[in-house]
Amino acid sequence: MLSSVIGHEQLKKKLIIRLKEHPTGVYLFCGPSSIGKRTTAFEFSKRILCLTGDARCGCPSCERFKTEHPDFLCVGQQEKIKVKDVTLIKEFSSTTPMVSDKKIIIIDNAHEITSEAAHRLLKLLEEPPPNFSFFLITSEPRYLIPTIQSRCVKYEFGNLSREELTTIMKKKLGFTPKKAEILGYLAADSSMDVFSNAGLYLKYRELAVEFMGSIKTRPLIDSIDFVDKVDKDDLPLFTDMVVLILTDFLLLKNRITDITNRDKVEKFTKIAAELNDKALIFAVGLFTQIKRYMYLNINLNLPFKNALIKSYPYFSL
Repeated sequence: MLSSVIGHEQLKKKLIIRLKEHPTGVYLFCGPSSIGKRTTAFEFSKRILCLTGDARCGCPSCERFKTEHPDFLCVGQQEKIKVKDVTLIKEFSSTTPMVSDKKIIIIDNAHEITSEAAHRLLKLLEEPPPNFSFFLITSEPRYLIPTIQSRCVKYEFGNLSREELTTIMKKKLGFTPKKAEILGYLAADSSMDVFSNAGLYLKYRELAVEFMGSIKTRPLIDSIDFVDKVDKDDLPLFTDMVVLILTDFLLLKNRITDITNRDKVEKFTKIAAELNDKALIFAVGLFTQIKRYMYLNINLNLPFKNALIKSYPYFSL
């Protein structure tokens, strides 16, 4: 049933026990983005609605999941959850099951619900219809009103290991073993959602390697021009890559080889040998600070260039 969900073994065991004892209810799945919350909710939905409890049996309910299941509804995958979505949920919950003996509602990105919609949804969660299960999925539970959270059985999904992330990149997203390993390390160490930007991460990692590879010898004006090669919408990602590479340099200077870009150990060791600790520590601090602008929808071009100008004298030491 849960073979498609990688990792979270203890949590899955708890869920299986819970669903055996209470096959219906209101559940809140929270944790970092893209780590299996939605997949877990879908897989458990299949099991709950399955007519045999196997979810691989080929019963009418399992077969309907291959196309469109009349007893299953998912909202919130595209945009903010508004009053019209709660109206749809209420209409869906007012009808009896057609294929199974239960009904499932998944509310994805539950933190993206408007205030009015949240209060209308609360009334439904306070007295859910019999034989109904709700799965609320969020990476930002703090934005859910406390009264909604209090109506849910909460399950927190932790971070996946590098090995599990690499497996996802390979088996789920189809990357070659080498690229999957690179992305697995980036996903483990990056502050951004590598899954939805995997291809861009590989692209800008190589650009950041080129950028940092000659930071000591390249004239400042050329480095400033180099930044303009990066699309303004991708500057947060490029900044993330630069911070990771600078951190790798600093670790290698201190003879620590367990770095993010493990396939670049030999190359990075040579580059790091030409840089001093003071420059690296100062630059890591500067570029980490400008990442806060990502959450303010500010164009990072100017802050990035300012950080570059401030750190450049240290790289020439």
